[in-house]
Amino acid sequence: MITAACGQAKPPRQNAEPDSVADVVGSVVLAARAGAAIAQIRAPSKPHPLTGRPQTDMARWVEMVSRIRDACDIVIHAGTAAMDVDARIEMLEMARPDIASFLLNHHGIVVRGMEHASLRTRTESVRLLEGHKATGVLPDFEIFHAGSVRNFEFAMQETEFKNPYALTLFLGWDGGDWSPPSVEELLNRIHVIPRDAHYSITVAGPEQVVMHALAIARGGHVRGGLGDYPLWRDGVPWRNSAHFVECARRIADEVGRAIATPREARRVLGVSGT
Repeated sequence: MITAACGQAKPPRQNAEPDSVADVVGSVVLAARAGAAIAQIRAPSKPHPLTGRPQTDMARWVEMVSRIRDACDIVIHAGTAAMDVDARIEMLEMARPDIASFLLNHHGIVVRGMEHASLRTRTESVRLLEGHKATGVLPDFEIFHAGSVRNFEFAMQETEFKNPYALTLFLGWDGGDWSPPSVEELLNRIHVIPRDAHYSITVAGPEQVVMHALAIARGGHVRGGLGDYPLWRDGVPWRNSAHFVECARRIADEVGRAIATPREARRVLGVSGT
């Protein structure tokens, strides 16, 4: 399964204005045509002056999800996992994406020079997971390190959440949650996650092509594009998130793995679409 990170629709420095709903929807449609099964989207946000948590406009979430569903059948994945839990549950109820990112611990990352720092307690995670169960939106658990797996196991025990489990492994993302984008780190991370979990990797750094090839060869899945790490090779930006999808498809072809369609991704992940 290829996930196109479409929360940022424009290459860096091309335009200082935030992405509009039309920008994001257009980016998703291009990624779907290129072969992405899943599109991760993010509504424009600004940090809370006291907590630093991202604040987003719920109407934007609803509009983006609705317009994407009208345009194509791609699986919709809502990002911006560090939102306040109450706001997060409200977004799940109002927008009803297929999947939503799930923060398991504190957030300490730097994205395009902006630091994002927020705290997610295990009690909050349990409450949010109950919100996922109530709405039927599949959580995509963010695994930055082995401690994330420990919190994942705690949440599973407290809620009796049933698989399938969707996880995204983060490698090379700057900040306090950084981990090396190396073969050794990826193999260790695969070793500590549940064996029956469906995992994708997202890599921030020039190592992404090598790491994506390894993940695909080992039966994992990949996520990337302008919404994650905006550069391709030699510091050249992705043209758009569809460009990333095209590159991931070539890697899959080389190692003999067929890419999943949105319908196949829904079957594997147990999401039916709304």
